[in-house]
Amino acid sequence: MINLALVSTNKNKYSETFIHNHVKHLPFTIHFLFEGYLPSKYSNDRGITEHSILKRKTIFKRLLQNRISIDADEMVISVEQYLIKNKIDVVLCEYGPSGTELMHVCQKLDVPLVVHFHGYDAFRTDVLSSYGKRYAELFQIAKAIIVVSNDMKLQLLNLQCPLSKLHVLPYGVDVGFFKPDPAKQKKYDFVYCGRFVEKKSPLKIMECFSKINATKQDANLVMIGDGELLEDCKGLAGRLHLEKRIRFTGALRPDEVLNIYQESKIFINHSVKTASNDSEGTPLTILEAMASGLIVLASNHGGIKDVVRDGENGILVAENDWELFERKLTDALNGYKNYHFLSEKAVQTIQTNHHLQLYIDKLAKIIVNTCTN
Repeated sequence: MINLALVSTNKNKYSETFIHNHVKHLPFTIHFLFEGYLPSKYSNDRGITEHSILKRKTIFKRLLQNRISIDADEMVISVEQYLIKNKIDVVLCEYGPSGTELMHVCQKLDVPLVVHFHGYDAFRTDVLSSYGKRYAELFQIAKAIIVVSNDMKLQLLNLQCPLSKLHVLPYGVDVGFFKPDPAKQKKYDFVYCGRFVEKKSPLKIMECFSKINATKQDANLVMIGDGELLEDCKGLAGRLHLEKRIRFTGALRPDEVLNIYQESKIFINHSVKTASNDSEGTPLTILEAMASGLIVLASNHGGIKDVVRDGENGILVAENDWELFERKLTDALNGYKNYHFLSEKAVQTIQTNHHLQLYIDKLAKIIVNTCTN
């Protein structure tokens, strides 16, 4: 049995979703290291309990010396000792910066390193100006680099990642869980699900919805998630007098998300590249919405276009073409029944090409190959 150390930045939010819905299914013994790009905590029960990676002697010594902050070298040594003690066979790092923090540890211990890029770590200007300066070395040390879209593959090739190490692997969906329920009444015309951040364009989406609502005043929108722009969006809803037409749910459990998906008609997403060059990978929410039988209307951005094909299994508009996006929203709502074939094709696409077991099998194969080659 392979001992896998999964290194993630945070136990909560997206990382937890990724672990619980994806990595937990890998056929390995998993050691979960988290809390920072250079991890300071670990869990051997997939996040239920957590412990400090620092040895008790190190903590006691630091207290005697009246030092509160943790020296980076102390953490590196503690991580090394953890990998050695637990006989780790391979390290899987979520996000490029985590890979840069662990690359020399893995190199020193001769432990294969696999790095999984997700989005901002491949594109955002501030990340590339800091951690990105070390990516060239990371690409040489790592045994495999995983990206979630073809756009991200091209980006890392431009950053000098060897083609032989690159693997395009979009996320998988548990199609036994995310699936249509024709018996449920459609309570919501539109549903948005994702973080309330600039690249997701929640404010612009609301402005488009307000124009639709001006002529079709019984239309409604439910917005799932949280983030830095959530309060701004709530304020905009008040200024647009849409408090009764837009429902903000906050972050929800997967079963709560599924219930709303099954009660909705059209999933809307309009991701854009920001001024800081922040971009999407392949949004898991879109894959889950498609699996749930929603008609997906999205922008032709990042990995979205790898999955959604305009007029075949969804509707795509050019990034930042808000006039067309508004028209497509209106068309999809007015002609909802005529778009039903898109829903069926969307479900087929996920069940055939993006189901969870397929993802797990491919990821496991990459990891096994790093241990045997």
